[in-house]
Amino acid sequence: MTDNAVGEQNMARWRELQETLNRGDFDAMDEFFHPDFEYSNPSRPDLKGYQAWKASPMANYRIFSPSTYSVKRMVADGDDVWALCNQTGTHSSSLYMGIEASGRSFDIDWVSIISFRDGKITKIVSIADVLGKFVQLGVLNKDLTPVNPYDR
Repeated sequence: MTDNAVGEQNMARWRELQETLNRGDFDAMDEFFHPDFEYSNPSRPDLKGYQAWKASPMANYRIFSPSTYSVKRMVADGDDVWALCNQTGTHSSSLYMGIEASGRSFDIDWVSIISFRDGKITKIVSIADVLGKFVQLGVLNKDLTPVNPYDR
């Protein structure tokens, strides 16, 4: 298979995973991941292996229902995929960052580099708009965000 064909296949797998997350079919998620899976995100250093990472979308689905994932843009080079994605949700149940369900919604983007081996995800490196999520959900005061931080 050519690198281009592999890249197209991997991008399709990433889209399928987002659809699986949106359905809340967490048992089906397992088929997407390689046993040696690694995750890296400076905002979530606690999510190292697959089981720890899997708990995050499961909690999002429960706490921010409906929680919806989508892909805005993707490119691939063989086994590596770069994806600009989006997540929306409404704080509909349970505590999040010490705040009871508020009914507030969020709409954030994130970027991931996803590495595949034999059609399975071996590594995800992500950077997400956690600041935006915190502000939208009322975890942080929007007046404290870094708008013109050098003029304050």
